[in-house]
Amino acid sequence: MGVKLFNSGAPALSNSLKGYAVYDIEAVPHEPVSVRSLDDWFRKRVVVYPTSSALVDLRFKSYDELFSVPALLYQVSQIFYWLLIGFLILCIKKLFGSFRRDEVFTTRNASLILWGSTVLILLPVMRSITQHLFINCITKLHLNDSGYSLRNGVGFIAAETMIGLALLAFGLVFKTAIDIKKENDSFI
Repeated sequence: MGVKLFNSGAPALSNSLKGYAVYDIEAVPHEPVSVRSLDDWFRKRVVVYPTSSALVDLRFKSYDELFSVPALLYQVSQIFYWLLIGFLILCIKKLFGSFRRDEVFTTRNASLILWGSTVLILLPVMRSITQHLFINCITKLHLNDSGYSLRNGVGFIAAETMIGLALLAFGLVFKTAIDIKKENDSFI
């Protein structure tokens, strides 16, 4: 997803307030694709770059569009997606910080691994939900002037899911090892 949080994300000549670009959208042309002029590209609200999966630019040209319910739902889901990534980075930072202090087998580290794996599993789900809300925003606000039908091209299962499941299994084993270590330390 191409999100520019701190600038408009839309070309100045497009007269747009804010723009978002989302990858991996299935775009099916309504009619044969024709060559369009550059001037036409700047005037469009939704610009599609067709490949096997499309990059779709959505440009909000008014505050009514930008602050409508479908647009706000998409924007909140996008922020939540990036917060999940930030939380994952925080978990990794804390985990490696404790490793550096030679605090390896701790309950806190087991929790960090389990929470990190859960977030990894949730990332593709949240990405799919965000993409669905993006397409819903375009549909509900009647912004699709591209000549393409847009569909969600992201599934709930991705590479992050598999890595998250493996990390979850490792975290559960790690937690069990910590419990066994505590039990052995209590006998000594």
